[in-house]
Parts: sequence; structure tokens; C-alpha cells
Amino acid sequence: MTPTIHLDEHPSGEDLDRVARGVRDFNRAVAGQEPPRSVGCFLRDEDGCVVGGVWGMLWGSSLRVLALWVDESLRGQRHGATLLRELESYAAGQGYLLAHVETLDFQARPFYERQGYQLFGELEEVAPGHTLYFLRKDLPPAPPS
Repeated sequence: MTPTIHLDEHPSGEDLDRVARGVRDFNRAVAGQEPPRSVGCFLRDEDGCVVGGVWGMLWGSSLRVLALWVDESLRGQRHGATLLRELESYAAGQGYLLAHVETLDFQARPFYERQGYQLFGELEEVAPGHTLYFLRKDLPPAPPS
């Protein structure tokens, strides 16, 4: 059978999962690491509803910060910094060595820099007039057990 190429403007979750599994299987064979693992830390109101949180992905020796959000009514109260610090502390305690994040020019670069992240790359014009920044931070080594 000869494979054919099909562009799909609305790909199924199953097809996307197959591609992701293929990449993970290859990465595991080469790097010897387990698949990426999600981890999250959440800010909840008195009813238990999420009003903020940070979502990360652990893989290899790194924590990738995928999303950090705090409800607009609660911003400016250091909740974001606390959430990020909790996630970083968890990762460091598990032996992860660094954290990295992507943020757009209109999002949170100054916030991440105040948390100790350093710029290591940028991609201009990801959308007209906007730049995507890549930042990293070394995590403290886990204390000996």
C-alpha cells in the first residue's frame, strides 16, 4: 500500500492522539524517559470553584509551564506567583532541574522575569505585531533524603 497525504481542517482527537503517541514512543526510545505527565496547582474559592491555577507538564528533567491564570478579580494579590512557586517547588522536590515557559508580548513576560525566569529566545510576528518569548529558570536541587 502506498500512503497518501490528507489535510484535515478539523482533525479527530483520535488522529491527533495517534500522532502524539508516535512522538512520545520515539522520544522514549531515544531519551529513555517516561511519557510527559501533567501536574496542576489550583486556587479555589469558598465553594471549591477554580478561580486560578497553573498547569505544567513534567518530562525528562524539566517542568514546562503550559498555562497560568488567575481570575481578574483576584489579580495583583500575588496568587499567580504563589501558584507558580508551588508548582516549581513540587517539580524541584521530584528531582526536576529546570522550568520553562512561552509567553506572548501582551501576556506575562515581566511577571515571569520577576519570578526569576530568563529570556532565551523569541519569535517575532507569530501574529501580526506580536512576539512569542521563551523563558527558563533553573530549579533548586532537591535536598538529599
